Parts: sequence; structure tokens; C-alpha cells
Amino acid sequence: MLAIGKRIGLSMQEMSEMTCSDLIDLARSFTGKEEQKKGPREATQADIDAFYGR
Repeated sequence: MLAIGKRIGLSMQEMSEMTCSDLIDLARSFTGKEEQKKGPREATQADIDAFYGR
């Protein structure tokens, strides 16, 4: 959770005042990746590369 907050530019003080749910919602809105209501999707090669850090 700390890594997510630091990556989007929050200070430790700001993160300590948030709940985990608030931090996740903020990260989703910051990245523009809102939850999809359609269900799971097929992983792309870019998803797999990002997961394995390639």
C-alpha cells in the first residue's frame, strides 16, 4: 500500500489519514483505470510483460 501511495505522489502523512479503500480508489482514479463491470478480460501480452517486469 505504501508503494502505491508513493508512486502516485502522496506523502506519508497523507497516506496515514486515508483508509486502504480510499487509497485504492484514489490510485484507480489517478491512473484512469476504473473497475470494469463486464467481468474479467483476457490478458494481453503487455499485461503479462508488465506482471513479470519485462
